Order: sequence, then C-alpha cells, then structure tokens
Amino acid sequence: MENIALAFIVFCASALFSMIGLGGAIFYVPFFYWISGDFIFSVTIALLLNTVTSTSAAITYIRKKMVEFNIAIPFIVASMTGAQIGAYFTKIVPVELLLLMFAFLMFFIGEEMVFSRVQVLYRNKKIKGRAKYFFVIIFGFMVGVASGLLGIGGGTFIVPLLLIFGFGIKRAAASSGFIVLFTSLSGFAAHASSWDPDMNMVISVVAASFLGAQLGSYLMHARIKEETLQKIFGVILWIMAIKMLSDIF
Repeated sequence: MENIALAFIVFCASALFSMIGLGGAIFYVPFFYWISGDFIFSVTIALLLNTVTSTSAAITYIRKKMVEFNIAIPFIVASMTGAQIGAYFTKIVPVELLLLMFAFLMFFIGEEMVFSRVQVLYRNKKIKGRAKYFFVIIFGFMVGVASGLLGIGGGTFIVPLLLIFGFGIKRAAASSGFIVLFTSLSGFAAHASSWDPDMNMVISVVAASFLGAQLGSYLMHARIKEETLQKIFGVILWIMAIKMLSDIF
C-alpha cells in the first residue's frame, strides 16, 4: 500500500513538472528526505526520477520538434561535467547556504513569470551570437554542479535562460526538459554506486514517473496556452522556494 501511495504522488508530480520543463527533483528531494531521513538516498532517487520524467517528456517534445538542439547539446556537455563535480562535493559544501540562494532566486524569477514581465523585460536584451554559447557553457556547468550537489535537474534556471535567448515559453520548457534528462542522468550515475534501495519501491515510482510525464507533456503541447504555462511555472517556483526556506528554518 505504501508503494501505491508513493507511486500516485510521483505520478501527479511528474505530470505537473513535465509540463513546465522540470523533472521534479526539487520536490522529490525534500519529499523523500521527509519519509526516509536520508539525504543521500533522497538525492539519488530524485535524480533517477528526474531522468525518467525528462526522458518520457522528451519523447513527446522531440517528436513534435520542440527541442532547440543547437542550444541543448552544448548545455548538456557542460552540465554533465558539472554534475560529476557537484556529486563529489555533496558531503562538503553547506547545503543550507545554496538552498537559501536558490530560494531567493526562484522568488525573483517566479515574480516575473506570474506577472508576465519576463519576456517584456528581456525583449531588447536577448543574448545572441558567440556570447550565447559562452553563457550556455558557463551556466550549463553551474547547473550541472547544482544537480550533482543537491539532486536537482536545473530546469528551474534553464527555462528563464532560454527565454533570455529569445525562445517562447513552450520551446524553452521542451528544450529544458531534454537538457535536464542528461544533467540528471550524470548526477545519478555519480551517486548510484553506493545506493542500495528497495527495488519494489523504485520500480513502482519509476513507472509512475514515466506515465505521469507522458500525460504532462501531452497536455503541455496540445492543451495549455503559453501564458497559462508561464504563470504555472511562476507559481511552482514560489511554492518550491517556500518549501526550501521551511526546510532551512
């Protein structure tokens, strides 16, 4: 019964987060830490579910030609490198400080999203040419470090960056989901060697994650308006930031 309840929660979370270009790890880490009390276990399973959710969603987004591969590929290379380094420092860096910084950043980005100002703000400040790829590599590496360190996929920060590059919210979310797949996979691989989970639980939540992401990616492509998706993304950022702050204090 416990595995069924976990699978249902993961299914719902996967459907929601796949719609906004996230894998959901930023929810899974505190959730599994709450039920297990083991931070390393929580990071590892969050990265696994992030990988599954993003893979499932990417199937839809690639088929619908919504992924910007010219940006996604260099971002993936940089982020996978950073994820290995982040995983190494999991037990060294003060996690509370990083969570605090992320929380305040998410409040700021969420405020712009909810009030529909993000694309207006960056309309005349789009990054182009060689500078674009410089930012992709630097930012991709930083997102990768955060992924390996905290068990997040980085979609929270990738989507706003792609908006600055001039992509619409749907293409930004789809491309973010594709990038998060590889960032999460790299982080998971770095943690998996010392992982000894309940495989029945893992199989049930992995299946739920895949199916939930199929539903979420379909709804994002066919049913959700861009403005609605942008506001959903902003509200989700606020909720996650509040959750982070509550865990710290």
